[in-house]
Amino acid sequence: MTQFVFALVTTLGTQTISTEYFSGLDACFYYQRRLNTQHIYHHPKEQHLHAQCRPTRVDPTRVEIFDR
Repeated sequence: MTQFVFALVTTLGTQTISTEYFSGLDACFYYQRRLNTQHIYHHPKEQHLHAQCRPTRVDPTRVEIFDR
């Protein structure tokens, strides 16, 4: 059985470096904003860290889903 969650996908340049799953959109947006604003002025564009929340379905027995 799958569960609807929000995936916080973090990329560095064009490479995906992390995917975390949140049960609520507010928590996902909180971490997205924090990640997107902390590196904006310190790295060249090809090394820019970018985070995005994406709705998705996952199997809760295979991934960890965060509440906050």
